Amino acid sequence: MTDSLVSIIIPAFNEKQSLEELCSRISKVFETMNRPFELIFIDDGSTDGTFEKLLDLQNEYPNLLIVRHFKNFGKSLALMQGFDLAEGEIGIMLDADLQDQPEDIPRFIEKLDQGFDHVNGWRSNRKDTFLKRSISKLFNLITTFIFKFNVHDINCGYKAFKKDAYKELNLKGDLHRLIPALIANKGFKVCEIKISHDNRKYGVSKYKLLRHRGLLDIIALAVSFTAQIRPFHFFSELGLAFLLIAGFTISGWALTRDVFSQTAEILILIVGLWSLFVGTILPLFGFFLEIEAYRSQGVEWRSKLIKETILSKSRRSVD
Repeated sequence: MTDSLVSIIIPAFNEKQSLEELCSRISKVFETMNRPFELIFIDDGSTDGTFEKLLDLQNEYPNLLIVRHFKNFGKSLALMQGFDLAEGEIGIMLDADLQDQPEDIPRFIEKLDQGFDHVNGWRSNRKDTFLKRSISKLFNLITTFIFKFNVHDINCGYKAFKKDAYKELNLKGDLHRLIPALIANKGFKVCEIKISHDNRKYGVSKYKLLRHRGLLDIIALAVSFTAQIRPFHFFSELGLAFLLIAGFTISGWALTRDVFSQTAEILILIVGLWSLFVGTILPLFGFFLEIEAYRSQGVEWRSKLIKETILSKSRRSVD
């Protein structure tokens, strides 16, 4: 694998100022390693001239490929566009803001060569505000508790994969935050390495302190993981819980009709009937939604989000 192609997947949203330095530093790393690589940039609806800057950089880097979204669709979909197009036996995802250092790339590859399928970055000396670090730490604690999978920095944007691993990913919503858990759930070997982290040099952070969508994705993924193993058992047990609530409340309503006020009796009956309804349809409804959501956001669906794709010059010459 020492001479195989490495694909660098880089989502970019209004990161024009950092692109020239980023490409230069990545190129120097691979020149030192004497190893082929391709740069795959996903312009996720930038308005600052990011796309035009990438077009200019293609003249200097013939191995640079550009995907341009119509508008900002988020990091998960941007990464999937990159994974779909990547051809490398190794894939590395890297943010465009230069907070993570391209010079750490050889350390990721070294770990993959040791037999791991996925290497997650760990910003052990993270150069961000106390509030950002605290929220991220809480997010990591929640994911560790729910998935019983312990990495220090699950949401780090610097990750490396063998091809078999990154081609298995199917990211929806904000699931890019949970990639190590997704990879591990598929049976791949996962590890982490400490990486260098720097202050943002150009532009402004896209980080959002309100991360309710991330928490919703944790819940959805936990349900999905359970349903993948025993879907009938999981949804039946959940439905049974609602049926027990229905039985308890309806029985209570029947036995205490002369104890509470008419309004209270009506409310108890409504809760009981609602629980009965949910407990009856939940197994079919939940399972149907999970399967349909998984099927609908495939390669064909993602391709509709792309405004244009400009292949690298090296790929154009092959085609």
